[in-house]
Amino acid sequence: MTPRFTRSAGRIAHVLLFTCGSLFAQQGELPPLRRSFAEVATPVPPFPEGTKGPKFEPRPGETIAWIGGTEIADLDRYGFLEAGMQLAWPELGLRWRNLAWQGDTVYRQARPMYFYTKAGDPQPGSVPDHRERTEPGIVFIAFGKMESLEGTERLPDFVAAYAKLIDDLLPLTKRIILVEPTPFFESGPAAHHAGERNTVLASYGEAIERLAEERKLLFVRAAADWKAAMSDNGVHLNETGHLAWADALLDQIGAGDRKETNGSPPLHDAIARKNLLWQQYYRPTNWAFLFGDRQHVPASRDVEKREERWFVREIDALPALIAGAEADIQRYAKEATK
Repeated sequence: MTPRFTRSAGRIAHVLLFTCGSLFAQQGELPPLRRSFAEVATPVPPFPEGTKGPKFEPRPGETIAWIGGTEIADLDRYGFLEAGMQLAWPELGLRWRNLAWQGDTVYRQARPMYFYTKAGDPQPGSVPDHRERTEPGIVFIAFGKMESLEGTERLPDFVAAYAKLIDDLLPLTKRIILVEPTPFFESGPAAHHAGERNTVLASYGEAIERLAEERKLLFVRAAADWKAAMSDNGVHLNETGHLAWADALLDQIGAGDRKETNGSPPLHDAIARKNLLWQQYYRPTNWAFLFGDRQHVPASRDVEKREERWFVREIDALPALIAGAEADIQRYAKEATK
């Protein structure tokens, strides 16, 4: 069972974030995750229909984005799933963007003030956040595990928040995939709670699957052969767990025998390099000095040319480096599948 004080603190946090979210809404800003995507005139069309519903079928040059919490943010540390997709469809030149953030839940996505906003900080000399937005394409959504710790009594709130997130994204793309949460494990300090936690988690997984059916979206199960050793803390997957999960997910989306999640060292190295560059771009350190409310201080300026912003100059150089790393990924994927 979740301690009472934890539930109370969680509800207080939700209220605080709702207040901040309302402030942005009053300023005409979109929700944090929606702001991370480029706007489009018409949404990306849905997946084609297969014999058992929507069929995963990426398009040339398509962006695959991930939304979730800590476990999804860790996909950048373990490139098995990204490598498997590149090796399954090497001719398509797919791009991968991880928009997850540690601690994110379906209720709350905390971001620095002015993160991907339209206007930015109002102080003189400040510039708005002008980073490139992620192009809408295929979006995987993976929430529910940490939310389930609040019990089945919060399941209606979870479904409502999840449905709103889907509604926020549907004007951008219809190619949305809902992901079943991975289980809790009999390892770590709360190993003895794994059974009861997974019972509650199953209810959340069923609710996510119903949402997918109602919205005619793809749903993928966490169908690996799970073992306690696949998590060090009983909650998040370790390297072995991520490898098993990648294999299971790739099977479900139709990669089949074409996948090879743990091969081609040059490909994995290129993926690791690209992911590091992407996180430096999407989640830069010292946000207040970059696009926040400390842009006017001397430390935010070039030492010799005080009118220039050295931090902004460095951030603006990253898209070209990311593109170069992605070109390497696509080249190594093709070479590995010849």
